[in-house]
Amino acid sequence: MKQIVNKPSPITGGMMELCTETASVEYRGETISYEKSFYHCLDSDLEFADEDLEAANLKRIYDTYRHFHAIPSAEDLKAVRERYGIPSSAMSLILGLGENQFGLYEEGTVPALSVGKLLSFAMEPENMREMLRSARSLFSEKLFDKYYRAFESSLHPATYEIEENSLMDYEVFTGRFPNAVTINTSRRPSYAKKDSYNGYAYANAC
Repeated sequence: MKQIVNKPSPITGGMMELCTETASVEYRGETISYEKSFYHCLDSDLEFADEDLEAANLKRIYDTYRHFHAIPSAEDLKAVRERYGIPSSAMSLILGLGENQFGLYEEGTVPALSVGKLLSFAMEPENMREMLRSARSLFSEKLFDKYYRAFESSLHPATYEIEENSLMDYEVFTGRFPNAVTINTSRRPSYAKKDSYNGYAYANAC
């Protein structure tokens, strides 16, 4: 696809086109096909990309890799963490990652496949609840209580009510919790493995 853009070519000052084409790249030992964008200077017949296009192309590569391996996107990680009401530094501890590593994944760093599976696992509220309980010893009682309250209330803001000052009254560590708290998973995104992303093929490297 080609279209004339309303700005001069930095090479000649003349007209240029914004072009898109399917390209392939090797990434982490695998071959990814993606939609590559670049400019075409009509006077010099040269092709180039500025920083914005390079960033967009790189994101398409990363997104295709994430999608094929069912790794949550940076946007999804941030959205779910904020819905849980837990800071990124605490998420790193709960998931057993390096210090502030979760924040780097939110910013776009692509995790290793093993970590990607862990992140996908944590996207499920039932799993996150158990991981949070298991990480109780990493926090003070007050801080853990704060995170647990935020997590449960984020899932059911209309029905989650605490009459006392501590979640210990509900014996959460023994698995007994108020019947009013139930989990609705009908709107969670699926991270099932795919063999294509936005119409672009994904194949293992030869």
